[in-house]
Amino acid sequence: MRFIEILGRIITKGHVKKLKQELSYADIKEEPFRFIGINFLICLFLALISAFYLIIFYDLFYALAGSMFLVVMYDIFLSSFISLLAGQRAKYAESVLPDALLLMASNLRSGVPPEEALVLSARPEFGFLSERIKDAGKKLATGATIQEALLFLPQNINSSLLRRTIELIVEGINSGGEISTLLESTAYDIRDTESIRKEVRSMIFVYALFIFIAACLIAPVLYAVSIQLAGVLSKLSQAISVQFLVEKSPTVKLVPTGISQEFVTNFAYANLIITTSFGALIVALINRGDEKYGIRYIPFFLGLALLLFFIARLALNAFFGGIRVV
Repeated sequence: MRFIEILGRIITKGHVKKLKQELSYADIKEEPFRFIGINFLICLFLALISAFYLIIFYDLFYALAGSMFLVVMYDIFLSSFISLLAGQRAKYAESVLPDALLLMASNLRSGVPPEEALVLSARPEFGFLSERIKDAGKKLATGATIQEALLFLPQNINSSLLRRTIELIVEGINSGGEISTLLESTAYDIRDTESIRKEVRSMIFVYALFIFIAACLIAPVLYAVSIQLAGVLSKLSQAISVQFLVEKSPTVKLVPTGISQEFVTNFAYANLIITTSFGALIVALINRGDEKYGIRYIPFFLGLALLLFFIARLALNAFFGGIRVV
């Protein structure tokens, strides 16, 4: 598919350094120009389909606006997906890093050469980090220094914790510190820091729970009540205006309320989507320290909110459906 790669080069004009780094963080093996070309064709296809549909049922303005909106949403989704994959890899590397460092320190204390100590520390349970450790051991065996081998580990992993940890270890080695002691003390410091983070997250869990209840449980019920109230007030205002026009004064006009039940329903749908989406992002920011993990919560939050919204509307219609305005 040479055409797709050429298309990607034309679109980006060869400037894909940042994208290449992001793809490596997310462990996406696709060549950057080809990746851009494929997603450009997908965006073009989505824009044409949406424009064709909207121009049939609406007009040219809605077709252009809908196509642009769909392309922007796809771009946001793609960027968020890549960032989420990179974040998951970084979190996994951070979770297994203390065990890997302790294993390296144990191998060094047992008298194993540094290059062999690194290779022996590459356990399968460390996942992709074990491959990085093996490659670092191979670099060390082929003549690289221990500092260069360690600095190879955080490459292509978007983890500030991993990067700072390796830099501190390398700085300690340059200052004359013992490698095994540095690895061991750093691993224990990381574990202590993670335990403190868990305690903090447990303390602020109540805030995340409050946001979840407000966005997914309370808001749908309140919107359902608002829709029912709007319908009753609309019928009541129409009845009052007609009665006033007939019985009181034909010269004075009493106009019915312009807020219809359909308008409030559309308003409720839009606000539920916005509220649950931002609520999911805020909950992820509180629990995980990074809002991009909330992307995975959005379908659950939105599905639960819409389900309760429909249930509440059915219950209110059944309860107040018999009320008639006379």
